[in-house]
Amino acid sequence: MIWSYAWKGFARRKTRAVLAISGLAISIALLVAIATISRSVREAVGASLEAAGADLVIQKVVKPCPWSQVKIAKDLAAIDGAVVDAVKDVEGVKNTTGVLDLWAFSEDKDTGGQKPTVVAGIDPRKKSIGPARVQKAEGESEQDESCCAVTEGRYLLPTDDFHAMVTEDYARAKNLKLGDKCQLGPYSFEIVALLDLKGGAHISGAEAFIPLKTAQQMYDKGDIVTTIFVSLKQSRALPQVEEVAATLIGPKASVKSEANIGEATAALAVVTQRTLFAISAIVLTLVLFLVAKTALASVAERVSEIGILKATGWRDSDVSRLLSAESLYAGVIGGIVGTAVGIGLAFLYGTVVQPALPPSLVSYPECSTTEAPKALPFQALPSGWVLLGAVVAALVIGSLSGYLASRRAAKLLPAEALRQL
Repeated sequence: MIWSYAWKGFARRKTRAVLAISGLAISIALLVAIATISRSVREAVGASLEAAGADLVIQKVVKPCPWSQVKIAKDLAAIDGAVVDAVKDVEGVKNTTGVLDLWAFSEDKDTGGQKPTVVAGIDPRKKSIGPARVQKAEGESEQDESCCAVTEGRYLLPTDDFHAMVTEDYARAKNLKLGDKCQLGPYSFEIVALLDLKGGAHISGAEAFIPLKTAQQMYDKGDIVTTIFVSLKQSRALPQVEEVAATLIGPKASVKSEANIGEATAALAVVTQRTLFAISAIVLTLVLFLVAKTALASVAERVSEIGILKATGWRDSDVSRLLSAESLYAGVIGGIVGTAVGIGLAFLYGTVVQPALPPSLVSYPECSTTEAPKALPFQALPSGWVLLGAVVAALVIGSLSGYLASRRAAKLLPAEALRQL
């Protein structure tokens, strides 16, 4: 009976109902949209790290060096190969591998000019970590997709030297097939495999993958790498890894994990996600005051009605339940509408803004033969926890405003209320 009576009372006061629902819907929509976008970006970034079988990426960033036939990609700098082993020795680190990202310039047959090929020197022994992994790490779910797949040929061997695995896109653009020779800088390589990069972003992605020792020979600067992939046993090892990187590489060391890549990638306007969450909390608080004020004003308008109810036998607890039920209706409807709108805003963000890896993690130049695999596989799908949190927040606001209204109504004496008839 109370719920039916409460619905009639709630629906009858359309202006106040719309005001309460609108305030709740806007605040919940903002909260759901930010939470969904943040979670989706984190998952997309996590997918790019998972594709490499890593939790961290360590680089050193400097100003670009002058042109040469073989140069380090973009604004990266050389890191001593000994750092790879030093990071591996940190307690809590499961695996590491070093990659040498290069641009190898060779003559373009169509234009006659020099065009770069993006080359990644990888350790053929490390098949479960890095930009061209083909094995799952120990304990990894069988459902997890690995970064790269050999569609034709074989993976690099530790005994290989001037052998290369190239992506299918690159082979198609250069009209190459398995067993052909391809020119990378001043050297000729035999193609031993074609790779299918399974969509999405790839950290240190390349058009050609060659043995690390051969890449170091091409660059002729000794035992160096440009990127270190780190897989952790425990997340608490991250600070120690950062400390080792800063000590051995210097102040220009760049350690990127899922958290800081996500912050750089989301780009939700010019403020950070934490600031947006703080704004959402403030909006929720203001909406709480708005809905509570609306509920209290409703009590003031309904003094006569409440007096009649009490005079006809309604107890204070019955009146309290009635007002609480009306506020809960506003909370439920506002929560549902706000959640739906928030999911829509997150989906709209995903269609308008395409998150991508930060430029420092993409090795491709603007003039590369094929397009850089830098687009993150963004899907604005809210988690059950986000939806539950939104509904709980709306119900809490409705319950608190109903409680405040019932407290005020309980203080009304039937005789005093009836005098206002």
